[in-house]
Amino acid sequence: MRCSLTLLAMAAMTGGFLACDAAPGQARQGSASASAASNASPTDSLPMNTPDSPPPPTASPYRLLGILDPDRDNMVAFALKIPTGWRAQQSFKRQWVGATPQNQVYISLRSPDGSAQIEYLPLAAYVYSDGPMSQNLRASKQQMGMSPQLADNELPPPSSVAAYVREQMLPYLAQNGLALDEVGNEQEAAPKREKDGRTLTRGSVDGTLPNGRRARVECRVLVSSQQINGDTYYSWTVVPSVTQAPTADALAATYAHTRVAQEAIVPNPAWQKLEQDVQNRGAQMNSEASRRQHEATMGQIDANSAAMTRAHDARMGDIARQGAANTARHNDRMAAMDDNKAAFDSRMHSQDQQHQYAVDGIRGEARYADPTTGERVKVADDYRHVYSNGQGGYLGTNTPIEAGQVNWQELQKLSQKEY
Repeated sequence: MRCSLTLLAMAAMTGGFLACDAAPGQARQGSASASAASNASPTDSLPMNTPDSPPPPTASPYRLLGILDPDRDNMVAFALKIPTGWRAQQSFKRQWVGATPQNQVYISLRSPDGSAQIEYLPLAAYVYSDGPMSQNLRASKQQMGMSPQLADNELPPPSSVAAYVREQMLPYLAQNGLALDEVGNEQEAAPKREKDGRTLTRGSVDGTLPNGRRARVECRVLVSSQQINGDTYYSWTVVPSVTQAPTADALAATYAHTRVAQEAIVPNPAWQKLEQDVQNRGAQMNSEASRRQHEATMGQIDANSAAMTRAHDARMGDIARQGAANTARHNDRMAAMDDNKAAFDSRMHSQDQQHQYAVDGIRGEARYADPTTGERVKVADDYRHVYSNGQGGYLGTNTPIEAGQVNWQELQKLSQKEY
């Protein structure tokens, strides 16, 4: 069943939603007015062809395409405008992120002659957080040898959507058999603030396919953020599209259809409510799981820190004990070396004494010491007694002098050990 914009407006006014361009029996009708419109006879809806009646309206360049949710009995999720006469293919699947479904919708539109094509690829969802708490947590995980990523789909919002297309989308498309050459004509739209506070922007890159056709790869990025305890938490999605045409001029005209479809999306309120309920329940379950995971991660970090502290203390204790043992061995070596040196010095001194004693004997000399001053003097070894007058004069004699007769001090002859 093909629907006009008038029928869509009628469905919206009655609070329902009309499934458009779906096979009979596939889509769930959202209102009685839509059902009545579908059951009306052909003559009830055709204009009267009378001379006074206005000419029939020209065919609209666009028609509505309803996107069906197979998990909800082919209920229409949303509708969008596509060029009249173009063939459409759609796929609606869900990818679960924990307990939260992530809708993966693929839409392919082809012109009647097949020369132009528009593809809407499944969206990609990312999260990211930045701030003191997030940075500390990443640093702690990295220090523990863990991945610093806080989520599997963690990626900071791009500062340039065209750069995201060039660095993320083009390699992805090339891996899936759609490589572009002669890449250029990068375009970046100014960010736009949505009514719900999210920021919408888009960027695109043009290129040439291997068959010579021109293609434009565009990404529409929707970013939401919130501040919690000094950290900024981002949640953002990317909806890619690929527009193909034979020439650059045809690409520009086909891309105009791409923009019309993007900006004319009409959601089904009934489907939105069901989806939002599932999202809310899933988000709550994911939040609880994330909290448990965070507590487990922090517990693991604390356990690793405690283990590292114990290991560090043990290493420091081993180092201290090794240091004490090394110091004791060093002191023992130094004491042994001092003993060896003292023994060596004693031997050398004894040898010096023997040498000097022998030399003095050969020369007929001997050494004497003044018992009062300790002064030593070397004199001829020809006498039994040697005296000093204390003024540098010495007297050698074989006959002892009486101390009361003269002021002379007898000197003591040194033995070999006293040398």
